[in-house]
Amino acid sequence: MNRRGRKAGASGTVLGWFFWGAIAATGLAQSDAALRDRARQLLERLESADAKVSEAAGQGLIKLGPRVLPFLPDAAAVKKPEIKARLASIRGEIEKAGSEVDVKASLVTLTGKGVRLSEAVAQLQKQSGNAITDRREELGSEVTNPALDLDLRGRPFLEALDAVARQAGVGLTFFTGDGTIGLAGGAAMDAPEAPKPANPPKPMIRYTGPFRVELKQIGLARDYQTGASTANLQLELAWEPRLRPMLLVLKANTISVVDDRGRAIKPRVAGESDEIVVRPENPVAEINLNLDAPERSATRIATLKFKAEITIPAALKTFTFKKLDQAGVVQKQGDVGVTLKGFEVDEQTWKVEIQLEYPGGGPAFESYREGLFNNRVWLLRGDGSRFAQNGGFSNTSSDGGKLGFEYLFVDAPGKPGDYGLVYETPSKVVPLPIEFEFHDIELP
Repeated sequence: MNRRGRKAGASGTVLGWFFWGAIAATGLAQSDAALRDRARQLLERLESADAKVSEAAGQGLIKLGPRVLPFLPDAAAVKKPEIKARLASIRGEIEKAGSEVDVKASLVTLTGKGVRLSEAVAQLQKQSGNAITDRREELGSEVTNPALDLDLRGRPFLEALDAVARQAGVGLTFFTGDGTIGLAGGAAMDAPEAPKPANPPKPMIRYTGPFRVELKQIGLARDYQTGASTANLQLELAWEPRLRPMLLVLKANTISVVDDRGRAIKPRVAGESDEIVVRPENPVAEINLNLDAPERSATRIATLKFKAEITIPAALKTFTFKKLDQAGVVQKQGDVGVTLKGFEVDEQTWKVEIQLEYPGGGPAFESYREGLFNNRVWLLRGDGSRFAQNGGFSNTSSDGGKLGFEYLFVDAPGKPGDYGLVYETPSKVVPLPIEFEFHDIELP
């Protein structure tokens, strides 16, 4: 059994970012500015002499969630003791809420006749917090906006997205390079001249919670040198982008394959488990299952079962450094420390050196250290506009419970002094077991 990922697109830049202006819940520069303005309004009301107004403002800040943390003032800059105490309480509530990760499927409701595809996509994003981009133009497909008749009530996000795409005649791609799910051209649109099969096979897709697995291909091969006959099953395991998983562990010893005659088909695996570090650029992992070839008398695989474990980051901590060009600044939240160790300008490239420190350095740290490569980092101006990290990064050091990274920002407008730095990292992880089962798979 093996698995592979695809490389992200052009240096992390976002192409064709949102579908006709739909706003993704992950937020861009415009939503950062709006968030800053909303935070300012609530902070002003927090100082109101009217207790009801002040309390409502505090609750409003808490509801904005971890993304508002960079816009809360430093405690040292707050002079009124009562406001300083309120802000400390608000920050604590936000961080506590951020420590709980929702591992259930996001439920969405889409109903109505004549709902445009663009409207449906906007609602899917708004209700789930998952970003969707339209990739059809850059992939050379016709861009349409058909009207849809939808009756989807309380459906899991990925199931609802498949249903919308199916009715709209578009495809989905999870290999976008920017952490979103992309809309792609449907087969009928992309190749109208191609002959249509009389009985096209139905997609073989299974859902469990916020995950989706699709059986993409089965291949049978015979090695004429060794005489061995083998089978290979290619699957795609996708997830809601909001989860940003860190590790995927496949339980090889749980693979069970039985043909339509009741005979077991033996997997060809080297160990009891296999793992892969998954990246946020593509909310999907490819899985190849290698098997002994079924007996020639078999026409179908009656059942295919396998289990896996996904490690999800939780308790996200947001560290805000007010000045990008002030190196040597250390911040701690609980047991997690982040140091802005260095900053360097190399022509049009800004190099930022970060050091992470976690407690211990033993098995607890090792269990999720690879996922720290998925951490988010961005530049933030005083006006709330964001400049995403777009020039790649490298792991510069690893010593016990400490990890060093260098992040590159290319062609950022303005001067380094115009920016602060925001860094997001988890303080704990949640292992999530998943299980998939397919039935009645036709053999080639």
